[in-house]
This record gives sequence, C-alpha cells and structure tokens, in this order.
Amino acid sequence: MPLIARQLWQQHNCHFIQQKTRSFTVTSSQRLKVLFFGTDEFGAKILKALAENKRNPNPLITELAVVCPATQYYSKLRANKPRVMFQAHTDILAYRYKLPVMNPPEGKSLTGWAPNGIDGKPLLGFGNEFDIGVVASFGMFLPPRIINMFPKGMINVHPSLLPQYRGPSPIQAALLNGDTRTGVTIQEVHPQVMDGGRVLAQLPYEIDPRDKYIDMAHAIGRLSGSLTIQVLENLDFVRRHAVDQDASLATQTKLYKKADAQIIWEQMTATDIMRMHRAFYQKEPVHTFLRIKNKIHHVQFMELVEPKRDPLSDDFAASDPGTAFFMKKVPYVEIKCIDGSRIHVTRFKVAGKAERDAFQFAAGYHDRRKGMRLLSRAADVKRPTPPFVYPPGYERPAAPGPASDGAAPEPASDGAAPEPASDGAASDVETLVDLASDSEGRGGSNGDGDNSK
Repeated sequence: MPLIARQLWQQHNCHFIQQKTRSFTVTSSQRLKVLFFGTDEFGAKILKALAENKRNPNPLITELAVVCPATQYYSKLRANKPRVMFQAHTDILAYRYKLPVMNPPEGKSLTGWAPNGIDGKPLLGFGNEFDIGVVASFGMFLPPRIINMFPKGMINVHPSLLPQYRGPSPIQAALLNGDTRTGVTIQEVHPQVMDGGRVLAQLPYEIDPRDKYIDMAHAIGRLSGSLTIQVLENLDFVRRHAVDQDASLATQTKLYKKADAQIIWEQMTATDIMRMHRAFYQKEPVHTFLRIKNKIHHVQFMELVEPKRDPLSDDFAASDPGTAFFMKKVPYVEIKCIDGSRIHVTRFKVAGKAERDAFQFAAGYHDRRKGMRLLSRAADVKRPTPPFVYPPGYERPAAPGPASDGAAPEPASDGAAPEPASDGAASDVETLVDLASDSEGRGGSNGDGDNSK
C-alpha cells in the first residue's frame, strides 16, 4: 500500500489501494481520456499499464495518445535505408499498441507548442477534449499553458520518494549515493517548480545491492504503472488528501554526461566505481585510459563483478592504483583502487574496436615483462607518463587478505620469512602495467591490441 494511502486508510478508514483494479467498476462519468508525455524505459512501463487498461472490457481509459520526442536518423543511409540514431521507448510501444503519437519540436522547450494533430489532421482528444495529462520521464518542462489545457490537470510519475531527488536522474542518483531505499511518487504537475507539486501517492522500493539502472527502471516502472491506474481510479480522493512537499528537504539531481562515468584512479575506491557501473549501466559505461607506447586508448568497462577470491599477485600491495593483474585461469582482469580495494572487469571495449572478454583484452594489450597501468586522463604522448602520486590522506595500502575471512597469512613457525612462489606458479600471473616508459617499444604489444596469437 502506498505510504500516503496507508496513512489515510488508517486515519479515515478508507479502502484506497487495497482495492484491486480488476474489481473496480467504472461508470461512464469516471472514464478518462488521457494524453501521455514520456520518453524512456521508465515512461514506457507507465504507458504500457495505461494501454493495457484501455484494452480491458470495462476500461477506465477510453482514449489514449502519446507525446514523445521525434525519431532521429543518421545523415548517411545504409543499403538505401535510413538508420535510426534515437527513438523513444514510448514511441516504439505506441506503435505496438497502435496509439496516436505527437512529436514536439526538437530541443528542451515547449514554448509556443501545442498538440494540434498528426500530419495536419485533427486528432481525437487533443486539446481540451482530453481529461488529464500523465507525465513520466518526459524531459521537458511543461508550461502552465499546457497544464491548463486539461480539465483535470496533469499528474507526474517520478521514480523517487519526493522531495528527495527532484530532477532528471533520480534512479542514477540513488545508486551513486549507495542508497538502500528509494521509491516512486505520483504528484500534481507544478506550473513553476520541477517536481515540486503536491504528493498524491508514494510507494517504497528496496534497492538490491546487485541492482543496476536498467533493472530498477523496469522494476520501479512496473510498480509505477499499477500505482498510476489506482490513482486515476481514485483521483478525487487522493487530491482531497494531497500532501505538500517540504521544500527544505528537497534535493536536486542533474543530467549526467559522459564525463561523469570517467574513473579517477587518484580518488575512487572499488565501491565508488561499482556504484558508477550500476548507475550508468547500458547508458554510459565507466571508462578510463590506457597508454601503450605513443598511443592513448580509450577503454570502457562493460561488465564488472565483485571480487570473491584472493588477489591474483603477491605484488598487489606494492603496485599503484590503476595497475591491472591477469591470470590465464580466471575470466577477469583485476585492477587495484586507491584504498587498496579491487575491481574485477570481465568485458572491455576499446574505442574503435569490438567488445572483448578479459582473455581477449589481455592477449591484445599486455606486455609480459612490463604490464599495464590504467590512467585517469589522456597523457601527453610526447613525454613519459608521470608516476602515480597518492593524494593527501592516502598511503600505499597493504594487500587485502583472503576473500573468505580477511585473515592475513600466518608467519613460518621458526620466524623465517615465507619462501617466494616457485617459477612455475609465478608465471601464471601477468601484471598489466604502463608501457609509456619504454619509448622505443622493445617487445610487447604493437600498440593496436592485435598481438594475440
């Protein structure tokens, strides 16, 4: 039961969200004509719930149309056919359900725009004939002129527990901050403040430590679709008991860019990098730089996993953050972070090349004698790569203990130092480090990642 609905039910003995949609009897006065505004995966889940309701024998929604950004194409054709560069998820879903679609002008403003039909033809329900507007991840501010077009106003479905995480990226913000709980809020659209309207209903969502952005967008979207139908069924009731947001508790999110997914080895722990990977998964992979001879490679980490084994090398403690280790028998590359923690990367993508697994990446970009160190930024290829400098407050940490219990190995009984590993054991581990100091390029990779045999 949504938080606000649960409180109202306890205070007023109301039977709001406990009533199932399929048992709800719709009268002719309660039927709605809905104009939906949305773009991404999250918005598509709400649109799907509305479209499925429209198909019911006794639907709440009798007319449904969609407003979303127009499809964009590449300038060059392929096989005399246009290539799609961008298409809204809601546009794809609207085609599947045969819903009419309206595209506003390009840009982030609706100034001077109003829905007036498709291809110059009048569209049933547009304008004042629609009862209510529903907004979910639309990406544009809706001016009062458009809000006032609907007799019942507009409601917005937002994937956070407002007033926390107002703005365009609430799911990513929750993952980046390491939150264990978020949710969905249905609010009235405020004519001046983005995500500042009165709250009609809320539902919590517990974040699984393994959740990625795409997982949460779909899971919260499904919850939101069901909640949206229930709010529309009880619209008059929830509006009578709507709750104003406490603006003093509001936090804002931003529209994240490619630079926000860049790894800074001088600052970021394994926890920070894993949070970035989950927040930007399938949107903008976390990325770093690799220098081999006089060439800089831009490297994306496509898949990361939590370490579950001991470090791959005895040299781990003495290595710099960003140093990578590889063993032929394991399907990942291990990389050291600023606090001595580790990340395991199983899939890579080097700019201009196909995606590769850890074995293929190590075969193409390592040197058995020198190895490889990943960099926070592109280095000047005319100069040697500068040594790693620890920021204030950090010292070279010791290697983490065994993954099972974290205990350090016991010293020998006679107090002697443990013997080094045999040559055969040591040869299994390959350190992937910076090759910049070898300006003459003696041995190793040819710089293009194609030295695999």
